[in-house]
Amino acid sequence: MPPAMPPEPAGPGLSEAQRLINVFIAPRKTFADLKRKPSWWVPWLISAIFSVAAAMVIVQKVDMPRLSEHRFEQSKIGQRQLEQLSPAQREQMIRSQAGILKITFFIRPLFGLLGGLIAAAILMAIFNFMLGAEVPFQRAMAIVFYASLPALIKVVLLCLSLLFGSDPSGIDPDINPVATNPGFFMDPQNNKFIYYLASGIDVISIWVVVLMGIGFATASSNRKPTLSTALATMFVVFGILVVGGAAFASAF
Repeated sequence: MPPAMPPEPAGPGLSEAQRLINVFIAPRKTFADLKRKPSWWVPWLISAIFSVAAAMVIVQKVDMPRLSEHRFEQSKIGQRQLEQLSPAQREQMIRSQAGILKITFFIRPLFGLLGGLIAAAILMAIFNFMLGAEVPFQRAMAIVFYASLPALIKVVLLCLSLLFGSDPSGIDPDINPVATNPGFFMDPQNNKFIYYLASGIDVISIWVVVLMGIGFATASSNRKPTLSTALATMFVVFGILVVGGAAFASAF
């Protein structure tokens, strides 16, 4: 018997720059490369830089006491709290909340890291135990952080709105700052549940969901799940989050 031919050496993997670019134009290449090197810190670091830059713009352009008061007025619990206070106490609480808001805008990269860890753990459990995929935790984290990169588009649009908008102080950075969903064009006071439901059906969010489905289907060591199954699973999870989030937000 002739000796077996040695396996052909695998070509070099993608660079980090190629991974980042391919997320937007050829996502399967990026997610397939995660089997070779499941690193996640580069997309998280880029997101953190964008987040801190956006925080600097927000605290300069947005009237924090006004934003704080607006959020109290939009919440049933907040309204009751303000009604029980004297004018002086009300002003003090609003200013105190404004200071907390400034801090939270700058520490959002930490919240993003924690949220990525939780999302990776939940999705890994769903795909591995329910659908038979074989995705280790570190690879699941890489999928989540790379798939979330299109969200930076909203960050850029928000900064542009604040820098060049006619009334940047009236923009809430967290609640429909840009027109990427139907809720942007609705009045939240008419029907809060419908408003938050429409706000959840966001173009950028749907893009992220599709990328996560592609990621878990492509980066799995097992041929399960198929792309269609992975996408269907992600949209079920997305639908539950949107409906549950709308119900929670409208209740409070």
